[in-house]
Amino acid sequence: MSDIFDIVIIGAGPVGLTLAAAIRRTGPYTIKIIDTKPDPTLCGRASGVQGRTLDFLENMGLKSHIMACEPGKVFEVAFWNPSEDGEGIRRTSNAYSYPDFIDTRYHHSTIIHQGHIERILLEDIAKSSIKVDRPCTFSDFRMVDDNAYPVQVDLKSPEGNTTVRAKYLFGADGARSLLTRHNATNNTPAALGPKTSSDGDLIDFERRGEPLHESFTL
Repeated sequence: MSDIFDIVIIGAGPVGLTLAAAIRRTGPYTIKIIDTKPDPTLCGRASGVQGRTLDFLENMGLKSHIMACEPGKVFEVAFWNPSEDGEGIRRTSNAYSYPDFIDTRYHHSTIIHQGHIERILLEDIAKSSIKVDRPCTFSDFRMVDDNAYPVQVDLKSPEGNTTVRAKYLFGADGARSLLTRHNATNNTPAALGPKTSSDGDLIDFERRGEPLHESFTL
């Protein structure tokens, strides 16, 4: 097996798999994808696709596969807050998922299990014989004196430790990214940015023309 790649992608969630699916459409590139999990996502995680993402997936010919799963469509959301009198909660505002000024063909969010999204993307990249190496963990990287493949990446798997070379290294392993932690530890400026936080909101949603059917907390 070759140890030289055009790009190494860390993380086989929707972001990493979408990147691989997009790259494979632009040329015969060598792509290595790794993920720490032994299997694709089986339980609910991120379960929404935004309108602009549907635009992108349609351009790649994948939107029809998403819609074949019969996902929910969220056209409007309601926000709830504690009542001023302290008695329970009350609806404080409503908002369209996508106001008219947002440039998208699809003015709704799409609710679909992340496992379905990953399956669709895995089936797509398999058409170019791209597969995910799992379980496999990123451990380190360094820049070397090689204009063609300047990134040297250290990986760990049950079979042992390996080192590969690449033109690019892409971190798509989420908020607890090992690559981001590595860069921050080594004072790489690109990894040092403002931290953000988000308070939870209770949101209810409904399919257009159908009664309210689910509530959840973000």
